[in-house]
Amino acid sequence: MKKKQGFAGQRIIEINDEAAKMHQRKHSTGKLGFFSKVGFFPEAKYQFLEDRAGSADYALVYCVKGYGTAIINHKILHVSPGDFFVIPANTPFSYAADQIKPWTIFWFFFDGEAIREMADLFIHNAGSYKGYLPYTDERIKLFNRIYKCLEQGHGEQNLLMLNMCLLNLISSLVLLGGDRVKISDKQQLLVNSSIQFMKDSVHKSISLPQIAAYVNLSVPHYTALFKKTSGMSPISYFISLKIQKASEYLKYSDFLVKEISFKVGIFDVQYFSRLFTKTTGLSPLKFRAQFKTLQSN
Repeated sequence: MKKKQGFAGQRIIEINDEAAKMHQRKHSTGKLGFFSKVGFFPEAKYQFLEDRAGSADYALVYCVKGYGTAIINHKILHVSPGDFFVIPANTPFSYAADQIKPWTIFWFFFDGEAIREMADLFIHNAGSYKGYLPYTDERIKLFNRIYKCLEQGHGEQNLLMLNMCLLNLISSLVLLGGDRVKISDKQQLLVNSSIQFMKDSVHKSISLPQIAAYVNLSVPHYTALFKKTSGMSPISYFISLKIQKASEYLKYSDFLVKEISFKVGIFDVQYFSRLFTKTTGLSPLKFRAQFKTLQSN
């Protein structure tokens, strides 16, 4: 017996194709990456999916419980709790739940230039389509945030938030999820330590030399190491943390834009507004207004 779907407690949401295309044309984040379909299958007994031609989009499947098997481009992967696998576009694949202890999985289909590059970088660095990320409440909250956004419709604000969640999700996999064949454990610890330093310093104005000095590396060495593991520069990553924090302030506080700018360590308000607009496609005030409109509907 085989089933594509129809499991108790499952969730499947498809993005309206026309809404997604319009958002891509209008906002830079839509060009970086966007979801086309997401789902959650709990204890998916007899679950089986096959596409011999491959999907037009990339796919990510994350197992939180139970077991399963995937075959991607004729390579067999045995999947356990904490494992995830990435399926490139136009690549033949099949995957199935274990019949005795069927898996519980989150799955996502997505596309976009930057996201494709990051997914390909993960596969290259890991030397495999499979990686491992231990179960954490924070990651599951991110998955649930994605579903909540989608359940509220496909308006511009929701699609914008989804794109930011997708970038966060895929970048975390690239940073943390590979087997690190080409990165030693010590090097990975240094990168992870610097990321935590950036998170703890998101309210400050710190420079690249300060971040590199925190992990006792030269700026060129640290920058090369960070880009090798993440696919982006340390400062680009630090700025993305600031924009995420600013988004939270805009949504859940009454702080003025100037106050929020200062709270994320950017003391030139005009520069902050330009940076926020470039990253999200909306000015800080429009971002806040659209979120409030969404909440009131």
